[in-house]
Amino acid sequence: MVGSASVPRRGSRLTRRLLLMQVVTVLVTVGGVAALGMLGAKEIESAAAGRLTQATARSVASDPVVVDAVVRGGDPLVVSQTLQPLAERVQAATGTAFVVVMTRDGIRYSHAEPDRIGGLYQGTIAPALAGGTVTEDYPGTLGPSVRTVVPVLSGGQVVGLVSVGVLETRISALAARELPWIIAVAAAAVALGSFLAWLLARRVRRQTLGLEPEEIAAAYTHHDAVLRAVREGLMVLDRDGAVVVMNTEARRLLGFAPDQPVEGRRLVELGVDPALRAVTRLATGGIDDVRDTVTLAGERVLLLSRTAAGPRAGDGTRVVTLRDRTELSGVLAQRDEARGRAHMLADQAHEFANRMQTVLTLVQLGDTADALRAGTAAVDRARGPALETVHDPVLAALLTDKAWTAAERGIAFTVHDETDDPYDLAPDDLVTLVGNLVDNAMDVAPAVEVRLAPGVIEVADTGPGIPPDTVDDVFEHGFSTKTARPDRPRGIGLALVARIVRRLGGTITVEPRNPGTGPTGASGTGPTGASGTVFTIRLPERPSRPSVPTASAAAPPPA
Repeated sequence: MVGSASVPRRGSRLTRRLLLMQVVTVLVTVGGVAALGMLGAKEIESAAAGRLTQATARSVASDPVVVDAVVRGGDPLVVSQTLQPLAERVQAATGTAFVVVMTRDGIRYSHAEPDRIGGLYQGTIAPALAGGTVTEDYPGTLGPSVRTVVPVLSGGQVVGLVSVGVLETRISALAARELPWIIAVAAAAVALGSFLAWLLARRVRRQTLGLEPEEIAAAYTHHDAVLRAVREGLMVLDRDGAVVVMNTEARRLLGFAPDQPVEGRRLVELGVDPALRAVTRLATGGIDDVRDTVTLAGERVLLLSRTAAGPRAGDGTRVVTLRDRTELSGVLAQRDEARGRAHMLADQAHEFANRMQTVLTLVQLGDTADALRAGTAAVDRARGPALETVHDPVLAALLTDKAWTAAERGIAFTVHDETDDPYDLAPDDLVTLVGNLVDNAMDVAPAVEVRLAPGVIEVADTGPGIPPDTVDDVFEHGFSTKTARPDRPRGIGLALVARIVRRLGGTITVEPRNPGTGPTGASGTGPTGASGTVFTIRLPERPSRPSVPTASAAAPPPA
């Protein structure tokens, strides 16, 4: 896996670009926020200035001295002698830029610059003349300002106007008082954002192993191609047993659809066979490598290997490979069968040559009757234990082969076929059921008997039998009363038989065989005088299929 390889540390354009982009983003964001803060502060000060000018203007307009002076009117310079000192005091007390008292026509009675008294007021006065109030930003004689104009009322009539203003330069100065705080907060935000950006870039570099984007894309493409091309099932599990990766072959072996979501889910959630989960589970204290362990996944026999994925993949992560032992066993069985038949042919050729020499000698001596008997016996022996009476052609071939094996090992092997038609089962199921039961019996018994009946398959042996306290466990995966060998794992065959029978809707029982009886209990039908075990498979009734003519099983080479 990529994560388990040792990758040299190096610079990465990706992380540098990512860091630069993040820092720029932080700077732009913080700068924008700081600018918005300044604008907000100025807006706040501008609104405060509007409230101040409005309150001040109303206070001046309601002053009796102002009302009396405006009502009397006259020369602006004369009236200003009364109003100018009052305006200057209010201006100083409130911090405003100007306090202007004027006529309805806008002629000033007071001003911040006395030489402008008598001049025309610059600004909007129409709303105030109508009895209202107006606040506006206006570039007057002193510069841009926020000003408010209110009416001076006498007897309910507008007799004059008062305008109070605050210069925008003062508003900006007030807003600037907040600038150090804004700058401090912005600097802290930039520092924090840059530090977090550096941490993120460092994490990205560590997780991508310093690879560039094109290298990551190439690695993923190659990784995906390898997962698809590998002939073995492969999956990666994390410490909790959740699937990280599972290739197409592993999906097939475990019975998952190609598009079924499995990544991120635990094997127990996916319903994977408990026998397989037990082998993939973490060992106490860490991961112990497992090599070519036989296990079951449903009705499929698998060879499973497990190894640690390496520290970069995460503590407890392991790689599991799966091979179909059924297919592998078929190839090995064909090889062993061919090798065994070659040995048998050599032995039989030597024996047959001796017998033919005997026949030739008898013919030369003129003893034709003894020569005929000797030749007939040689031919009958060469035919071997062919089971031509078995109606099911699949079972005929299988049991003929088992009969040859039994003859080689000195095991008494008999078959009773009480059926009229072949079994309505898939050939693979039939071979697995009968083959495993017969092999199991031949491993422990000097005599084996097979009985075939409609809906029933029985295999009896004369072995030592199964202890009563283990009868309920014989069909569990991994359980066996026989000693395991490296080339012959135990606890697989009967577990596989039980699963197939369960899928077919049938039942399987195991019972002790009564001495002196066959598998059905009928006296004299099987090996007698010994104990043993009877395995009985009962299959559900199925609609009968047309009878298939039974071809005689081809006899194997002489044993």
